[in-house]
Amino acid sequence: MNGTEADLYQDESVNLTLQFSDVQNINGAAGSYSQTFRIPATPNNLGILGNLVSPSAVGVDLKTKISAELVANSVPILRGYCQVKKVYLQKERYADIEVVFFAGATDLKTAIGDGMLTDLDLSTYDHALNLTNVQNSWGNTTIGPEIRYGLLDKGFNWSFPDNPPWTETDGLYQGELTPYIQVKKVFDAIMDEAGYTYDSSFFDATGTGNMSEMYLPAYNGIQAPIATQAYLGAASVALAANYTTVGSVAKLPLVDTVTNGVDEGSNWSNTNYRYTAPYTANFTLYVVWSYDSRPDDDHVEIYIYINGTQYVQLNTSSQQYGFNQFQQYEVLLSAGDYVEMWGKITGSGHGHAILGNNSWATGIFTGMTIVGANPLSGQTIDVAANMPKMKQIDFVLGLQKMFNLVFVQDKNKPNHLLIEPFMDYVGTGTAKDWSDRVDYSKDVTLAPTTDLQSKEYKWTYKPGIDFISDAVQKSLDRVYGEYEVTDPSNDFATGEKTVETTFGQYMTSLIPGSNYPLHRSLKADGTAIQDPLPMIAYWHGTSDRYGYWWVRDDTGATVGPATIFPSFSNYSEDYATITHKDLNFGMEQPFFPINLPPWRTLYFQYWAQYVKELYSEEARIMTCTMRLSQADIAAFEFSDRIYLKDSYWRVQKLSYDANVEGVCQVELIKELSDIAICDDTPTGFDDRYNFILFNNSTSGSPDFGSQACCELYGYEWVTIPVGVPGGTSPMGICKPKPQATQPS
Repeated sequence: MNGTEADLYQDESVNLTLQFSDVQNINGAAGSYSQTFRIPATPNNLGILGNLVSPSAVGVDLKTKISAELVANSVPILRGYCQVKKVYLQKERYADIEVVFFAGATDLKTAIGDGMLTDLDLSTYDHALNLTNVQNSWGNTTIGPEIRYGLLDKGFNWSFPDNPPWTETDGLYQGELTPYIQVKKVFDAIMDEAGYTYDSSFFDATGTGNMSEMYLPAYNGIQAPIATQAYLGAASVALAANYTTVGSVAKLPLVDTVTNGVDEGSNWSNTNYRYTAPYTANFTLYVVWSYDSRPDDDHVEIYIYINGTQYVQLNTSSQQYGFNQFQQYEVLLSAGDYVEMWGKITGSGHGHAILGNNSWATGIFTGMTIVGANPLSGQTIDVAANMPKMKQIDFVLGLQKMFNLVFVQDKNKPNHLLIEPFMDYVGTGTAKDWSDRVDYSKDVTLAPTTDLQSKEYKWTYKPGIDFISDAVQKSLDRVYGEYEVTDPSNDFATGEKTVETTFGQYMTSLIPGSNYPLHRSLKADGTAIQDPLPMIAYWHGTSDRYGYWWVRDDTGATVGPATIFPSFSNYSEDYATITHKDLNFGMEQPFFPINLPPWRTLYFQYWAQYVKELYSEEARIMTCTMRLSQADIAAFEFSDRIYLKDSYWRVQKLSYDANVEGVCQVELIKELSDIAICDDTPTGFDDRYNFILFNNSTSGSPDFGSQACCELYGYEWVTIPVGVPGGTSPMGICKPKPQATQPS
């Protein structure tokens, strides 16, 4: 323990239980375990554990895990940790320490802690927001493929023609786009900070439909991406004294040297009396004005000018006084644009004045405060600061639920994992014949998997909070993209089990009045969602299917048109068809045009075979006694395919005494990987006649499959009459369902 060999009692039993659930439960505090056993309180052991035998001992922390490894006859059995449970004092001179050993579980929850995605060190991916980087993100240079820029409706409530995101003369600002980060890069950062390394064919896979093309929008409800630096854009200025000059309209001499005046970024000029925008952004103008104007004479006029042109005239109706009138304006300013307050007094006498008292925010005054939001271009993007509100452990758990991942601790390398989808993991196991290890003098029991089954099994995303997701959920009485398995023929299965990922579903729909698909992060009233759910989408590359669009360059000028559009959705291709993949659990009809919804959803890709083996009529659990050597146990992996008599099995649980070579209690489940999910598999589509082809058939010699398999995979079985001598005979074909109608 902790690098030192502990003293043990020679005949003390160390009963261990290894369980497959360890590799499926990364959220557990423990895992494979031993029963408690005693070790003597020798000076050596007290040196490892601390002076536990002294009730007054200080500095002994029993809440900390003690790294440990079990070794039998020089053969490493398990690596993990020990926990002290009790100390037994005998005759004041002798003591035993009761410990328990844990191993096998991947306790990522403890290692990761309560850190948020925003706490991650993602500074490697920080970058300048400029047109070159935006365009390079669509390829694989500069910031791509780690970062891709895409389009979300982040509260803009775009529509054509009423509120288009762009026109030929008014292109998108760069900050209206959103950075997306590769899911793998986020996962790698979490593992790195938790002190883990890993091997994974799944995470390393590249190309269409693989992990390399899965992205997380770096978006947390703020419309323009957050920068690494704090932009000092605020200024509060006011008149130092009453303005009484009679004549034509002129700039008012507002200054920042008044009481409570502010000029954080030196953007206000006390000589030219103007605010110059330091960057392109949406700015808020808080304007206060006060005046004295007699009703029987010409009144005072006050204006806001932008770039030397009148933007708005403030209300100075013909009344004797106007004190501290207030108005707020939202203004889009490009870097270098300037804002001024102008005034005009006509007539003479009677005390006409625009009032100021050398103060902002106290007394009767005239002035304005200008506050800038996050820049729309030019800033250095802080990728971590833009991450959605989510715990790091929930990100990992969300991926596990989506892809049915197992996390297997390397026996020989501390904090090193093998991470793969369940079926991939068990498919790589070593075949081992343990037929002669079974002790048939003891009972061998076979049981159905009924006790492991639920009446209803459900796979789902978190309920969406955007208005389209909410409308669909209310209409269908379920979450969009959900998949459900029921077993009405099982009289013994009870209850429900839900596998819910921690992510929201990436709902893709069209900008109203257009062919442009994107995610619309909007509430029902058209405003932005403040805390959007984390989502995962496939990157398709740039698509030329949707038409022209325009963006702005680094000077703010509209450029284009662009003929390619950065495309993300829940499908692995922009114009998906039957052979592609879908990040929904169950098939849904999309709200944007595609060729055909793919059947390769998360459920059918990563969960269906697992469920088939659990619910099959042939599924069995075997419990038996085996005689396994310490070498057998040391070489054992849960992916091993154990051959017994005429079938292969997988070990679910293995219990034995580490100090006694031989007898083990083993629980196994029958391997049924050769049983198909359904007898017929969709493999093609005839777009001329709109029907699904099964089992690698062709349009010239079509196989229409069966109604059961057609409907299982989410398509529609249609019966049509076919002419035969003497009458007609019905024939069934499998067809895609029609495209869904997008909620308004």
